[in-house]
Amino acid sequence: MNDKNGIDLPDWMLDKVTVNEQKFCRMFTERHPLKCIGGQFFDHDGEVDENALGNEIYSILLEGVSFNLAKKVTQIIDTLRHYCYSKPLDPDKNFIHVNNGKLDLEGNFYPTREFCLNRLNIDYDPNIRNGAYYPERFLKFLLELLTPEDVTTLQEYLGYLLLPSNKGQKMMFIIGQGGEGKSRIGIVLRNIFQGNMIAGSLQQVENNRFFRYNLKNKLLMLDDDMQPQALTSTGYIKRIVTAEDLIDIEAKGKQSEQALLYSRFLCFGNCTPKALYDKSEGFVRRLIILTTQTPPPNRINDPYIAEKFLAEKEKIFCWMYDGLRRLIENRYRFTLSEKAKQNVRESMRDNCNIPEFLEDTDRVVYGETYRVTSSALYDCYLRWCEDNALNALKRESFVTWLRQNEGDFHIKYSYHIQSEGKHVRGFTGIAVNYSTTAY
Repeated sequence: MNDKNGIDLPDWMLDKVTVNEQKFCRMFTERHPLKCIGGQFFDHDGEVDENALGNEIYSILLEGVSFNLAKKVTQIIDTLRHYCYSKPLDPDKNFIHVNNGKLDLEGNFYPTREFCLNRLNIDYDPNIRNGAYYPERFLKFLLELLTPEDVTTLQEYLGYLLLPSNKGQKMMFIIGQGGEGKSRIGIVLRNIFQGNMIAGSLQQVENNRFFRYNLKNKLLMLDDDMQPQALTSTGYIKRIVTAEDLIDIEAKGKQSEQALLYSRFLCFGNCTPKALYDKSEGFVRRLIILTTQTPPPNRINDPYIAEKFLAEKEKIFCWMYDGLRRLIENRYRFTLSEKAKQNVRESMRDNCNIPEFLEDTDRVVYGETYRVTSSALYDCYLRWCEDNALNALKRESFVTWLRQNEGDFHIKYSYHIQSEGKHVRGFTGIAVNYSTTAY
């Protein structure tokens, strides 16, 4: 196209200063197909970095625009949002999208690229998985880090991350004393998932309403250095782990929206997670806790170990994928070692000391004819906590927990416990044991 002075201009320029935005958007999307979903751009590689998109537009505008380039880039991006508008895409739970195609849950590979919310940084080679693949360095490291049974659990959980689904309803914690190299796992995952994962902390998920917006369309949130402080609340974490309904999320300066979050949580730390006020089993039963082994005394730390893992990336992906298939065959029930189960039981005790108190037969006894007032039982619990240097729950929390779990201890809440000629609240089937006298 020529302007009135005969100067060549790109087809999308009306004159030396005016861009025909519709023509530009048509030209640009022919070069770089895009969809705009919920204000976010996606291409065949998944979510698009808007800064990179702006730089791409800037480079093209240089062909014909000389003034106010930054402003025009912003205008074009705003126009593209409307030009490329698309209804929300449902998370694809039937295929795993990789760089060179997609893989279904039966092991079939299709070398076709489609628009998707999540594409992994993997160049899949069916011959690797069909052969005797073995990510030697990575598995050798894991077998030094964890027991073989826990490596199986980790394989299933990392495979679980490949699909945008929360059917497993679990989050994983790998707990050690430090120096074991747990964070090397995170480096591998970062390379495989790239923009499909974020780094953060459980405290941010629960307490920062703006941070939860970052979980949108993410397969994984990695907490590489879990803080020892107990969580003051757990409601949002529990809802995201199960993700059975929409959750309200909010970006700064924008109206909140309802979104289905399917991010899974993988956390590394030196202590088990604790909830400050949530003493129900609802939080703890969502946990998978793996504890590391003591590193071999003759192990020499390799500063290049992560690079060696990445050289096996495609094999590691196949290993994860086989873990996913096993998990699906088991109806999303994870293979847990007795050690992992014990870790959860100990975490439950750490999170709520009432079960331990109720199991102390020097303090309480059980029987159909026994009765105890809530006040007397709580006083006994307070003394037990003091004797064992433990923090006691508040009276209301203590009674509420007993009522919610009375079936596990064959006790029953009652409004008609006799005490000093009056009917008061308490429990049947249990009594306080002072020395050898139960009453």
